[in-house]
Amino acid sequence: MKLFILLFSLCFVLDADVSIQDAWQMVRNKSDALSASKDDVLRSKLKSSSAKSMYLPSISVTGSYTHLDKPFDIDTGKVSAFVASLPIPLSFPSSIDLSKDDIFLANLHLLWPLYTGGKIDAMQDIYASRVDEAKALGEMQKDKTFLKLVKYYYGVVLANSLYKTRLDAQKALSLHLQHAQKLKEQGQIAKIEVLNARVKLDAAKIESTKAKHKLEIATQALFSMLKDAQMPSSSLFVSADAKTKEYYKDETLLHYSGLDILDAKEKESASLVNIKKANWHPEVMAYGNYNLYKDDSPLMKSAPNWMVGVIVKFNILQRKDRTKEIQATHLLNSKVKSLKAQAIEDLKILVEKTYNEMQLYKDEYNSLDSSLDLAYENYRLREIAFKEGLATSVEVVDAQLFLSAIKTKRLNALYNYVQKISQLSVLSGNRDMFFDIADRSEEIR
Repeated sequence: MKLFILLFSLCFVLDADVSIQDAWQMVRNKSDALSASKDDVLRSKLKSSSAKSMYLPSISVTGSYTHLDKPFDIDTGKVSAFVASLPIPLSFPSSIDLSKDDIFLANLHLLWPLYTGGKIDAMQDIYASRVDEAKALGEMQKDKTFLKLVKYYYGVVLANSLYKTRLDAQKALSLHLQHAQKLKEQGQIAKIEVLNARVKLDAAKIESTKAKHKLEIATQALFSMLKDAQMPSSSLFVSADAKTKEYYKDETLLHYSGLDILDAKEKESASLVNIKKANWHPEVMAYGNYNLYKDDSPLMKSAPNWMVGVIVKFNILQRKDRTKEIQATHLLNSKVKSLKAQAIEDLKILVEKTYNEMQLYKDEYNSLDSSLDLAYENYRLREIAFKEGLATSVEVVDAQLFLSAIKTKRLNALYNYVQKISQLSVLSGNRDMFFDIADRSEEIR
């Protein structure tokens, strides 16, 4: 905690401030979650790239050692008997060995798919769809991280403003206590008025301490996310030219990364259908074999050095019903389409809800302008009346508390408004829109 307080103090001493745009760039460069998403995309791309060679032949080298219980031989018994019956005595073996007991072989094999019924193309499409899915998931992780940053960043801005509001209230009540003590010494007010002012000041100090702790917690969370000790330089804002509700709906349906995930799933399920259909097609493959090494036995010497050919394979009966497998994958594809249709309807409702809440917080902030003016004027008049003995300490304190409450409501409305703007930007698939709106908006300090 001491280290945190030291860093917190250094931020003000060195004026190490960071804008929301720069903070987002820092998070993008340092976030472990975003780094993991990038790795997922790269891994999917590598797998997709490896699938491009599925139409190429596979070449392998094998070596084998075989021990036989007895060598291959030819029985020459009849020939030996015939030779023995000849007038000229000749010797002839009763058998001829064609191989040895131990056989060593080394072969080069080639297998080349010529036709697979579209299975290879479908597999390549699946890998490509998974790349799109990984990219969309990466964008969703960016959206999640961006919303978290906006929450933490402007959470510090809000906590700092609320802390200043509490300090202002504490300062005003402290001054009020001084005035009350002087009036008490002059005999213009009773002791209970001073005691009331002192009690309210003590309560204000407690609220200031709470606000300070909340600021420290919010700042620590931001420092942890930025992996750096820098305070926000951007302020809460309110925009005068927000986009229309229909604009956000249209942009969401065109660019929201969640729909991109469902698009990738739909393409993948369609490719799975093609893979299942390929089971009804024959497979045609070219093959070849070349003997790299064979022993010098008669049998091996008489064997050919190489061979090539074509294999045609068609599964007449399988342990799975191919027709039902196709039907099942069709249902999976239909399910993804239904989920996408439902997601579109849910997104429309979400955009409308978020937009209405954004307008509500904006209206709340604007409507509190007159209340703020009233609170300032009410406090000013109560303080003057108290000095003249026409108002009690309770009335002055209530006026100050009312002023603090209005300031707090306005700040909370602004904070919630900024959150809704960030959510609409994310739903629209354009995080930069948030920065554009912030740059063109009136900053509230």
